[in-house]
Amino acid sequence: MEALGLVEIKGFLGAVAAADAALKTADVVLLNAEVIKGGQTTIQLTGDVAAVKVAVDSATAVAENLNCLLSSHVIPRMADDTAKMVMESVKKKQASKPNKVKEIKPEPVKEEVTEVKEVKPEPAKTEKKNSDVKKEKNTKKKPKTNKK
Repeated sequence: MEALGLVEIKGFLGAVAAADAALKTADVVLLNAEVIKGGQTTIQLTGDVAAVKVAVDSATAVAENLNCLLSSHVIPRMADDTAKMVMESVKKKQASKPNKVKEIKPEPVKEEVTEVKEVKPEPAKTEKKNSDVKKEKNTKKKPKTNKK
């Protein structure tokens, strides 16, 4: 390990957003996102010194915008004992996770088929068209009135 970047954040949402920004900004590796009591999360990043500094700055900016930054720090060249301490906590976290993946077997699907009967439409009732109505009006005789 060349450098270690630490960003402490209040809340899981801020931690995810900050880690995402850090990983997209520079070529760093996310070692751990350690959840501490009280909703506090510490993001641990490693990589080249310059990349870790840029990533921590990016994560810090995002966390400040979300108003959840507690603190941040970059250790440029860790001592061997410090690196062992960090790696042991990462290994403990990985060991506590179950590695077994539960296999899900598909169940057969039962299909129910219902018979569909064809329904024939009834003939539509015909209504008189406008042209037929006009013809009827013209064929009726009008009474003659005598006007003088």
